[in-house]
Amino acid sequence: MTERVAVLGSGIAGAAAALRLAQGGVAPVWISGAPRQGFKPGEHLGAAALSLLKALGSDTLLRAEVHREAHGTYSAWGSALLGERNAIVQLEGAPVVLDRCAFEAALSAQAIAAGVQQIQRDVVDVRVEDQAWRLDLGDGAVTASFVFDATGRKALVASKFSRRFQADRLTCQYAIFDAPNGITPRPVTLIEAEERGWWYLSVLADRRAVVNFYTDADLPGFENSALAQQAARTKAISAFLSDYDYQTCGPTRRIAANSTWIAPAIGAGWTAIGDAAAAFDPLSSHGMTTALWTAIEATEAFLARDRKQMQAYAESVAQGVQDYLIDRTRVYAQEQRWRDSPFWARRGKRHHPDDIQAAAI
Repeated sequence: MTERVAVLGSGIAGAAAALRLAQGGVAPVWISGAPRQGFKPGEHLGAAALSLLKALGSDTLLRAEVHREAHGTYSAWGSALLGERNAIVQLEGAPVVLDRCAFEAALSAQAIAAGVQQIQRDVVDVRVEDQAWRLDLGDGAVTASFVFDATGRKALVASKFSRRFQADRLTCQYAIFDAPNGITPRPVTLIEAEERGWWYLSVLADRRAVVNFYTDADLPGFENSALAQQAARTKAISAFLSDYDYQTCGPTRRIAANSTWIAPAIGAGWTAIGDAAAAFDPLSSHGMTTALWTAIEATEAFLARDRKQMQAYAESVAQGVQDYLIDRTRVYAQEQRWRDSPFWARRGKRHHPDDIQAAAI
């Protein structure tokens, strides 16, 4: 059959892969699903991602007024005292707090302008027929000779043909707080640990604040409607919300934030990218950087028609997971105040390769 490449999944990984393929002379069909409306969490773009956006010719997208540079992050981690990490010490430049939906829409528009065919439908089934992929859209189907799986943690294709691993059950509850009237809040990001997990607050470019709470899905938590009341029990975050007279806006929502990965991240006629390849704890701020890096590296290997390069990509993903797990243990070990509580005790355990193999699901 004539070569046809498909990219499955919305988000940064899908858009970046589709764009890079088109730039390399292969116009893919991008089955992205319906566009997301409203706020999308995961807005902290690490400084390491800036060079990747430049490689795509997409760095100018960050100049939109709906984004802001993240010059200061404060954390109460390992101590009740707030410590500061200022972006001025980062050679790559300042991280960016994104309006995720606006950024992904702009990246998608860039991909379409480059010649990508976008289908805003969900794939309901994937199978191989006559040595080709059949991607069932419900009332129709798309065939392809190669698939880039950017379908997030569910890894629609990759989980069928490779092993999936999971290191924890981290989940996130989040809500948006209204911008204060007549006051310009200090544009900061705050992280605060507590016995049950940890809190995150970031001021968005429009002065609203997003507040997240992270704990394990199987541990006692609180009703979604109680997030504001629970946030009031914190120290640094509650003080910030009170100082600027923030009020809640809209419902509290819950999303998965667990560490999960596919190994190997490649197979016959497919490769996993973004969270489908490896999804990390949001504390690492690696999510969007990983999405961009995997999209670029995997598409470059495909465009080169180089099996060794594709294998090197899979090995790099695997090594990245190993490095991440080591760093994750080290960072969580810095918090010793509640080391016997279930949430922190689980993260005090060091990961050995044999343990990782045993975590396959």
